[in-house]
Amino acid sequence: MKNLYGFSLIELLVVIGIVAVLAALAVPSFQGMIAASNLTSTTNDLIATFGRARSDAIRRGKRVTVCMSADSAQCTTTGDWSQGWIMFNDDDHSGASANVDTTDETITAISPALTNTIIIKTKGSMPYVSYGADGQAKLMNGGSGAGTIRVCSPSSALTNDTRARDIKINWVGRVNIEKPAGVAATCPAPT
Repeated sequence: MKNLYGFSLIELLVVIGIVAVLAALAVPSFQGMIAASNLTSTTNDLIATFGRARSDAIRRGKRVTVCMSADSAQCTTTGDWSQGWIMFNDDDHSGASANVDTTDETITAISPALTNTIIIKTKGSMPYVSYGADGQAKLMNGGSGAGTIRVCSPSSALTNDTRARDIKINWVGRVNIEKPAGVAATCPAPT
């Protein structure tokens, strides 16, 4: 008679039970890792769009604007940046707010964030960021376009010290990131 090697049903059930317990312990840390990754990814997407807009404005010698957009075709002043944004060549930049005219070319359209991430316009109430030919952030009327945009995650897997990033755009047009501490789960905007 041959000896058969293998697992008994009891041994198999014990191993499956141990794996299930280890997986249950690991899930919360994965949720935190996923929320942090989504926060970083959304922040980087927005910063990359601002960087490209500034670079294109300098290269073209004409204004390039990034604005909030609900339909990926036209700028909006209501809501927040979570609904998506567009970058376009704003050659005439007429009016008090950013608008895509028939002569303007849309370069990039970013769809709404599919992740559980909130992007809030804050200091300076920035529904758009417009870069002049000199690379400076400007308002449509030519004033300084400096301000702050907060990207945050309401995920309970993140602590109040890790749930937000503030994207600060200075009058020169440079973008800096700050990691604010003590941000509530609702991610209130600084005043």
